[in-house]
Amino acid sequence: MTRKYTKVASLAEDILCMKQKGMTYREIGENFGLSREQVKNLFHRQRRKQRLLEHEYIIRLKGRPRKNEADESIRKDKELARLRMQVELLQNFLCEVGRR
Repeated sequence: MTRKYTKVASLAEDILCMKQKGMTYREIGENFGLSREQVKNLFHRQRRKQRLLEHEYIIRLKGRPRKNEADESIRKDKELARLRMQVELLQNFLCEVGRR
């Protein structure tokens, strides 16, 4: 049996509004094509995040942090060096072929 995967977090606002209107997890799931457990787990995660924020806990992303993006001038310098190398390679290829 293949696993059906849906990004439930993108539907969180709509789902929360439906819950405030008094709909059950099953009704919300049927409306979005999700299982009752997926909706239940979404609410569990949302409540956990809310509790952590109330206790002034800083929520950090899991996993290895991203490398710092190079500032604009360094990025442009690298791009310029790459383009110069490509031009040089193309010129060498044309010389070898006898076109230039």
